Amino acid sequence: MRYLAIGMISASLLTPVRASDFSRPPSPQQPLVASGPSFFITSYIWATAINGKSATFPPLPAAPINLSFGDVLKDLNGAMMASLEMRVGRWGFLVDGQFSQVTSAGALPGPFFSSVKLRSQTTTVQGSVLYRVYEGPTVSLDMGGGVRFWNLNNKLEILPGLANLRIDHRDSEMWADPIVGARLGIKLGGPWSLTVAGDIGGFDIGSRLTWQTLGSVNYAWSESLTLKAGYRALHVDCRNGSFSYNVTQHGPAVAATYRF
Repeated sequence: MRYLAIGMISASLLTPVRASDFSRPPSPQQPLVASGPSFFITSYIWATAINGKSATFPPLPAAPINLSFGDVLKDLNGAMMASLEMRVGRWGFLVDGQFSQVTSAGALPGPFFSSVKLRSQTTTVQGSVLYRVYEGPTVSLDMGGGVRFWNLNNKLEILPGLANLRIDHRDSEMWADPIVGARLGIKLGGPWSLTVAGDIGGFDIGSRLTWQTLGSVNYAWSESLTLKAGYRALHVDCRNGSFSYNVTQHGPAVAATYRF
């Protein structure tokens, strides 16, 4: 049931690795000098495929999902993705938000109903706090945690035929997952750098399990603009009664980050 797949477009691309991030830390006798905050705005596109199993309209049974990015793109109405990070000294405060809407339609057999249409909206918002536990000439490591919020909102419309009967049904699910994670930055030389990051959470508080991994190559176009390309995977397994959403989104991602 292809129309049950929702292009979840969740979680977050990371801020660029900066030359200042790899300055040698002060000696133990020298206290860390606080500097003014730096802000990073990132806009990104994630070309995600979706695999798994979903039952988003109980009591309908769970349906397998095996969609390429091209399949998802056919039904995509629109999407917005962006993140904001503020860094103050060794601390980083990250907020990432994503919204997408997918509409699928098809004809129904028989004369009584003409067609069916499903509109699916997905919203994810993540807030994280990171602390730089290590900073060397070429390597930096941030560790921390936060909360990833999910909201799935579906609307099913069965349009009338000879029966002159219209059926509308709405269903929504929302939950919040605590997460812990880490981010590794590696300076390659010149304007090039690498970022590797991951998190894990859920712990049966929101979903049973959620995890995310990301690797990206970064190019500092200027002091203010960094371009990134990489690969991202996001998994979630949430079950609430007859509702279930056990899917993995994965695919290449590109981003642009502006520092001010």
